[in-house]
Amino acid sequence: MIIQQQHLKGALRHNRQRPVVQASIGHFSSALRQNQTCRNICTPLSPSTGIIGFNVAPHSEHHRPSRGMTAAHAAAAIDAGAFSGSNVTQSRTENAQEEIRAPFQPPPKPFFRLPPTAPITWTFMLTHIIFMLVVPIIALLVKSSSTPLDVFLSRAFEPVALHAYSVSFSMAIVAAVINCVFGFILAWVLVKYDFPGKKWFDAAVDLPFALPTSVAGLTLATVYSDEGIIGRFLESIGIQVVFTKLGVAIAMIFVSFPFVVRTMQPIIQEMERETEEAAWTLGASPWRTFVEVLFPPLMPSLLTGTALAFSRALGEFGSIVIISSNFAFKDLIAPVLIFQCLEQYDFMGATIIGTVLLLISLAIMLVVNKLQSFGQRFRK
Repeated sequence: MIIQQQHLKGALRHNRQRPVVQASIGHFSSALRQNQTCRNICTPLSPSTGIIGFNVAPHSEHHRPSRGMTAAHAAAAIDAGAFSGSNVTQSRTENAQEEIRAPFQPPPKPFFRLPPTAPITWTFMLTHIIFMLVVPIIALLVKSSSTPLDVFLSRAFEPVALHAYSVSFSMAIVAAVINCVFGFILAWVLVKYDFPGKKWFDAAVDLPFALPTSVAGLTLATVYSDEGIIGRFLESIGIQVVFTKLGVAIAMIFVSFPFVVRTMQPIIQEMERETEEAAWTLGASPWRTFVEVLFPPLMPSLLTGTALAFSRALGEFGSIVIISSNFAFKDLIAPVLIFQCLEQYDFMGATIIGTVLLLISLAIMLVVNKLQSFGQRFRK
């Protein structure tokens, strides 16, 4: 590199606090192409004279040339600074690459950790579950297990009990299916549409919760009897409701109707309108949008509401004992059969029939839960 000493001396006289070294444009351009790091320490000095000046970084001692240093020493200092700067840049790049390549490993979480308020909340929860659910079920199972096996099987599967089981479960399934369909429709209408009297309809859904079951049975018997408005019309076309299995089904539908509606309403309210509009923009018809986009996410909640309605209908007693005849092999249901056994002081028979109902209901609930989990995994 050819250094012009006269320009160097003039530049040093002009600015003593800012030591510079000047080189010709051609030599500096070649040095700049060889090492791009020089851009950090080079600044143009005099564009009009065709001379480029560059400042050596003042924070490094070997970069600071003395006032009387030669051009060779200045060039060597610049090369050393560029080399060290490139080494620092390269080391920082390698460290950054190592940090990027190293995956983030969160600290291991304990398998089971109780919150600070766990002793209080867990005490109340376990106490409630034990005394309200576990102890009664265990007592029922222990009482029934004390019976010899042959006596247990003979009482559990006698003809009157089998017919009561069939009436109870068949009518409960019919009531659950009807409530599943019409309860879903009512929940959809109450959420998606506005109409006069909507709040009154919404409040009337909870009426079976607040109304005593005996009052419900008396009301249904009055409306659907031969002297009632609906009962007289049905009697004219040959349909009898009171004291038949149809009356049992209507009573079950009445007491279990709110479960599906109240289960589906919050789920439908949380559905985003944008999802439905996106399906429309893609050319889907309203029916196809409902079947393929809106309905699948609602299936688990619909199954839950249907299972709750089935459980409520299966255990209904107060309204059915009024609207049905309670005759064996006609419309006698299992809960009424248990009550009849208790009236005759047949505690063992009541315990055995109750145990059978408990086991069958538990099996049905397990199947419903499996279907719900399978539906959720299928959607994912």
